[in-house]
Amino acid sequence: MEKENVLIGFSINPELYLKYDGQTDLEKAPLEYYKWRIGGTSYNVARAIQKLGEESKLLALTGINDPTTATLENLLQGSKIPYKNFPILSETHIGIIPDSGRTKSTTYGKKGEILETELEKTFLEIEKETGKWRIATGVRPAEVALVKCLFNKHLGNRSLNPRIELIKNKDVFYDLLLDTDLLIINMTEYESCQVTSPSDLHQYGPSLVVVTDSENGGMFSHHKWGAERFNACKNYLTKDTKLYCTGTGDWFHGSLISKCKTLGKPFGELSLIELRDFISFAAKVAGKKVTMQGASYGPSLSDL
Repeated sequence: MEKENVLIGFSINPELYLKYDGQTDLEKAPLEYYKWRIGGTSYNVARAIQKLGEESKLLALTGINDPTTATLENLLQGSKIPYKNFPILSETHIGIIPDSGRTKSTTYGKKGEILETELEKTFLEIEKETGKWRIATGVRPAEVALVKCLFNKHLGNRSLNPRIELIKNKDVFYDLLLDTDLLIINMTEYESCQVTSPSDLHQYGPSLVVVTDSENGGMFSHHKWGAERFNACKNYLTKDTKLYCTGTGDWFHGSLISKCKTLGKPFGELSLIELRDFISFAAKVAGKKVTMQGASYGPSLSDL
């Protein structure tokens, strides 16, 4: 029987990675290396799900007739992950990452505005997509209407990973939580929620809340079982291990989804034993991923 896709949107964009000579005194630093690659939290989550043996489909927002859209489509085709793009932006989002080798790179970029005239047509196209498992990552306030359409009428299997600017917009954030079953955020985002426990967020909708806290592990709360802390997995670390933290939270998210989908239960129906097992597995995947360079590069089951 064909596996059912997990639908994932909408944080997908091309990135141009530039490696240049950061030691030169020349006015124009020599370019040592460059490449196009796919970025975005949705792509990273999809890669994690794919590597762990489940199927996913990416839903990308793109520009209308701009050159960067063609670049993104070429990258998506090469990724071997099924996708559908919705031309609804003034121009495709793009990230530019200049790396001098001296310090941590900063990403620069542009963000196309959502074209209001294209919204209704896009809603109709999203509604045609089949699949009970629906994931929205890196969600900004401008994308809330699209996420609500993606989540509509799919109770039990909707996962939200919002940007901090959405969380700070409390009215919009709480309204979206009404349509959310799993809320997954990091510690900085959790602190912006201004609650005393992850359990406080159940009243707004989510049956499962997960807060990741890097090397400290994190917390989870289930509406039936209450809140618990969990430990980070450090099995793969030595004193000489170089850490690559970018994308680790996405791989935690993707691996948690893959386990839930394998079992086939909605988030709200997980037993405490199942939940602890799934959180432990996701922490293990994140613990291995942090030793692997590249946000979209992480472990398969055979690597764990």
